[in-house]
Amino acid sequence: MNKENNSQLQFYMDMSNHQMTANEFFCPALLQSLERNFGWTNAVISYFDTNGRFLSWVEKDGLTMDSEEHPYREIAKTDILRYMIYQDSVRDHLTYYNTVPKLYKATDVMSNLDYENTQFVKFLEKNFKSHYCVTLAFGINAYITVSFFKRKDEGDFTDEDMEELSEIYVFIANAYMTFKKYEQRKILLNIQSKIISGGVEKAYIVTDDFNHVMECNDAAKKYMEEILGESIDKQIGNMDEACGWLSFVLWESKGEKAAGMVQTRMVQDFILKVHTYDQTYSNGIVDRYHWITISRKSEKRDWEYSTKTQTLTHAEQQVAELMYNGLTYKEIAAKLVVSYHTVKKHVQNIYNKCGVKSRYQLYKWIENQENN
Repeated sequence: MNKENNSQLQFYMDMSNHQMTANEFFCPALLQSLERNFGWTNAVISYFDTNGRFLSWVEKDGLTMDSEEHPYREIAKTDILRYMIYQDSVRDHLTYYNTVPKLYKATDVMSNLDYENTQFVKFLEKNFKSHYCVTLAFGINAYITVSFFKRKDEGDFTDEDMEELSEIYVFIANAYMTFKKYEQRKILLNIQSKIISGGVEKAYIVTDDFNHVMECNDAAKKYMEEILGESIDKQIGNMDEACGWLSFVLWESKGEKAAGMVQTRMVQDFILKVHTYDQTYSNGIVDRYHWITISRKSEKRDWEYSTKTQTLTHAEQQVAELMYNGLTYKEIAAKLVVSYHTVKKHVQNIYNKCGVKSRYQLYKWIENQENN
């Protein structure tokens, strides 16, 4: 086996071991492996949010979060290279699962400028003792980039360099895709446990923040087919294809203000409740996921509430109000500092006293009381 193949194999081994224990894939360990196996000693990983705002960067010796004093602030508003990377990734719908090389050579991107005298070159010389740069773009809207640098005396990146970096891109992308699938499986299990423990409806869909359906159980699929037709089956579970219909369901849940909130939608004869789940990383990135529970509206006779309801205790009133606000049983227990079983007992008493059989009926009952 030649040296090149040995380097590739060792890199895969490094990343496999890293994936089993790491909470984050793009970190100093990746830069150290790139140096150890391929000899690229000068590189930096930069992080952005999905709207292109800079968050932080990491070098082999650690992470530097964005601040007013951060070096990147010098060129953040004039970084042509970053602007092109972001625009291309939005256009191409770049996701975690892209393995087609996305490489940007600074001198090519700025070929119509006097490269030697650009602010970008001054920035490289000042912060990385370098003159030339190639950047690899990964993740949703290229929110992670890996930049490699060369000094002026080493010359610009050659065709051979670009070919090697293209291969490295594929190695990183495949390892990242495996890591992300494993991570999202853990997130799905966590969300499913919240759905089960929350005592909410059995029909559910789990999505990311870019309209990809990650999980959809049979009950939810059946309901969605009633709403949108059988063609829905082709979109569900295909992470390469965004589901346009999810935009309508999720639009109020997007953005920082919606974190932790529960949104309710009435669609035809169904009630859709959208919960948010944020996966937060030390580099400032926040991956947002949603789970949507679906229930059918009850028949008209179910809304004929008894007028002879018993008075709720103070504790029951607290639980009822928190249920109305969309909290799960576990979240209510944590907020009131009581046990999960105590919450379930309160809910049982509330349902009996109010003459209702579900959370949605309680929701309507409370609205009816307020209106009266």
